[in-house]
Amino acid sequence: MEKKTLSNLLEGKIFQIPDYQRGYAWEEKQWKDFVQDIDALIDDKIISHYTGTIVIHQPLDKPTENYGTKKLEVVDIVDGQQRLTTCSLYLAIILNELINKGQEDFKAEISIYLLSGTKSKLRLNNDTADFFFDLISKGSTNVNASTVHQKRLSKGYNYLKLHIGEQLEKREAEGIEYLKDLFDAIIRKLNFSFYPIEVESEIGMTFELMNSRGKGLSSLELLKNYLMYWVYRNVSLPNEKEDLTGTINKSWKEIYINIANCNGSENQCLRIAWTLYHSYTPKHWDGYTGFKSNDVIPLRDFSKKTKEDTQNFISIIISGLAEISMHYSEIIKPSKDSKIEDEFTWLTKIKNAGNVANYLPLMIAVRKSVVAGEITPESYIALLKALELFSYRVFLWSGKRSNAGLSKFYRWADDVFTKKHSVESVTNWILDTINWYSVENSFRKELKEEFYDWYHWRRLLRYTLYELELWLLKSQGKGAKPKLTWNDLTDATFEHILPQNPDENSQWKKKWSESDIRLYLHDISNIVLTKDNSHYLNFDFDRKKGNPGAGHCYANSDIRQERKISEFDDWTVDSCKERRKSLVSWIIERWGIDKHFEMPQDIEEVEEEEIVE
Repeated sequence: MEKKTLSNLLEGKIFQIPDYQRGYAWEEKQWKDFVQDIDALIDDKIISHYTGTIVIHQPLDKPTENYGTKKLEVVDIVDGQQRLTTCSLYLAIILNELINKGQEDFKAEISIYLLSGTKSKLRLNNDTADFFFDLISKGSTNVNASTVHQKRLSKGYNYLKLHIGEQLEKREAEGIEYLKDLFDAIIRKLNFSFYPIEVESEIGMTFELMNSRGKGLSSLELLKNYLMYWVYRNVSLPNEKEDLTGTINKSWKEIYINIANCNGSENQCLRIAWTLYHSYTPKHWDGYTGFKSNDVIPLRDFSKKTKEDTQNFISIIISGLAEISMHYSEIIKPSKDSKIEDEFTWLTKIKNAGNVANYLPLMIAVRKSVVAGEITPESYIALLKALELFSYRVFLWSGKRSNAGLSKFYRWADDVFTKKHSVESVTNWILDTINWYSVENSFRKELKEEFYDWYHWRRLLRYTLYELELWLLKSQGKGAKPKLTWNDLTDATFEHILPQNPDENSQWKKKWSESDIRLYLHDISNIVLTKDNSHYLNFDFDRKKGNPGAGHCYANSDIRQERKISEFDDWTVDSCKERRKSLVSWIIERWGIDKHFEMPQDIEEVEEEEIVE
């Protein structure tokens, strides 16, 4: 290991980030620390600053590539990509500012530190390669970010640019000198511990021995490094060692792409793999550390698990994680183009209802079997409908904690994954569990006779009214698209037909008693979704109702449920009761259960645990 400045580091090399590495991950905290360190080098006259480790994979055959008039060695960045990427972004901004201020000599520095023609000195991976090149060559104002990593790069560029702009305003008289000092600080005063690795399978060993460098790594990265270290220590044949290392890298490339595509959680995906491939009991989950235990992937002590069994498990977890990440991505960010009919519809409903994390291992286990042709799409959709029903009845209606049923869902995931029980049986058990948490008779009785305070259960009200709108559009609106999306819904999209604060001299006060107002004001029967809340205020019903073509009014609304209110001649207590009766019937039909099933005797009640990702 040797100490190098950025100027020494970039000399004679093109750096590329392999696809099996995660994308750009720095955010405001890291950018803030970075610029403060750089400014300290200038303002406090500090000679140098240690900024971290750069580990590269430098193959023995040393591949080269044309870069301008030279041939440069191409190396993979194994660690330090976040620091190098941020340095490159900052240099691009600094050089651009200097050149714009007439410092033409600095144009020559662009090819040394940033790019030459269509090639950059630092080449990012996957969805960020071209985006990063455009960013450092054109600037953020000319580049549109679409993926999560692209957005982080763009935000980072803008943060760094804003910081420089603020500093130039403060140092107006010495602006050019400040920029020159910044440039010098980055290329000459930042010190890196440089560590080249020639054999790819040694990468895991290097990480395992460099304890201090693991602070910023995700659990998924730590697991990859541990697996590579295991291969280095325990696989003796060179070809087998390199093949298994290559397989790990290939799988991790797929995993990172899939998780980035849905803006998902690496830890969540890793926990699903643990649940399906090792232990479905929630309390056994111990994060990345659990994988290193002697009964999972032992490194040296093979008394509980043989080396052969461990290597077989590693092969299973490598391919399994890649497959899980694919299904995870499809579930977290469902596609309208899904080949499974109605999947998009029901996954979207489950997502809107909330608490998806509880169901993920089960959903992935079932979806995996659907794709493999072992479970029918119809059985999968029936399961999704049961999960949506669980969310509505248990979480939204009954207000149970978000961990309700967690151990059961994880057990059922194992049942399907290991083929102990059919998905049809699991679906039936879910329905019975709903009745256990939210007794059917009580649900119907409360709905009909007792529950009038819908407005103070906002998510329940929001989800119910949104589903009502979708149902009205499907049954009466010829399947038209809703004019409000789920993400549009806020408190401002709830319209109280009988206003919350009617004027004392209004028709409302004349037609409604105080007791009726208290009872029905916040009931679902008196609330509709709207886009025009600000136009209704406390007006009387005739003005709110309006006529078709009369501007902002119920009769002219794009919202189907709002337009239906205009069919009433007046809005009285009887009108409210009529709508309430209709809504209650619809809710029972939509979320009621007509039959119950018995739970299997071998499923035990265990203490539930919160899922913390």
